Amino acid sequence: MSQNPSAPSLMMRVRASLVGEVSAATVESYQHAGGAAFDLYVGVEQRRGELIEARTDLWDLDYPTRACFLCCWNAFALQTLGDAFLKADYTADPKTVGFLPRVTERQALAFYSEVEPWVSRAHQAQSNPGYRFDVMVPALLPPWVDVDPCPHAHLDAMLAACAAMREHAELAVADAERAAVGRHSEDLDRLRQALAMVTSAADHAASLDHHTAPRELHERIEQAIKDAIEGAYRLGQLAAMPQLISNPASVPGGRPLIPGPGEPGFDPWCLTDPQSRSHWQNDRDAQRAMTLLWQRDPDAHRTISVQSDLEAALAAGNIRYATDRAGNWLGNYYCCPWSPIYTAVRATTIAGTPLRQGQQFAFDVSAEDMSRGGPFKRELLLGDFSPTDQIDYCDE
Repeated sequence: MSQNPSAPSLMMRVRASLVGEVSAATVESYQHAGGAAFDLYVGVEQRRGELIEARTDLWDLDYPTRACFLCCWNAFALQTLGDAFLKADYTADPKTVGFLPRVTERQALAFYSEVEPWVSRAHQAQSNPGYRFDVMVPALLPPWVDVDPCPHAHLDAMLAACAAMREHAELAVADAERAAVGRHSEDLDRLRQALAMVTSAADHAASLDHHTAPRELHERIEQAIKDAIEGAYRLGQLAAMPQLISNPASVPGGRPLIPGPGEPGFDPWCLTDPQSRSHWQNDRDAQRAMTLLWQRDPDAHRTISVQSDLEAALAAGNIRYATDRAGNWLGNYYCCPWSPIYTAVRATTIAGTPLRQGQQFAFDVSAEDMSRGGPFKRELLLGDFSPTDQIDYCDE
């Protein structure tokens, strides 16, 4: 009986076990299935190219066509990210091909698991003239898997994926410029600005040698790559559905992005329970804690994006402010930034976290663990909440 040439050898399995790696069988299955995402993307890009050659204004395309373009971009980008993590690890450690560090497996699966839903939405948009999104757009990337220190193979993977996503995002912006037919100057300026931010972060990360960088610089490189990748992911969606650039509320499923730090109209108390907000604004310790929170947030855009998702879900009636059995407002979480307690009205997903109907949750944002070498916390905290007199400023 002949041996399967692709099956890991006994020595390879021993080496993988010694370094704590796990089988990559599931990840490789997702990788092989990704051909559908690439085939769909190639076909859709060809269609978009034909429309541009015909001088068709992309802003005037029907909703399902624009939705299909966006879905194809997301599927392509997520597949590209997953493939990059797999390839980078195999290149860095060819002696354990077929196995992955657990953190690499988790990160690759986080990307791969969202590819098929976007492919499905693209097919639905192609088939149904009345198609409307069932999720908020522009969508966020799945959460990054926290690991300290970040393996060199992880950074190699992110650099490779960033280069590919940046190239396609540049092409998408160029296509939008060609298709605007002398119109939409403000939208194009915003696309160019977003592209400049992606390019700047990507160039900065690529110019630094992360293999020899000290830990502090290593972390800055990692954050710069993440910023570039997340920016390119969002930029591709804006170029596919230009209405999201200046008027997301006009797009069914569109997610208005509230102003962030440094932007006109930014409210540092935007995360705080609106019913108790004035109380905290008049608390000097709370003022200091809130200032420190935003200063320490390494990715304020992601924090703002999650809060924007929450506000869009509130407006859509998918979630509501939680109440007790008597119908009284349950109030805020006891830690800074004193987020409101929410209840899911129906099963939904926010910021990658699935919520069942009736599930209570709060948006937990904190830099408290950073003083002990831990990560910045930015997550939906699930639970059954009850009133308390406890207060935590989370500023130590």
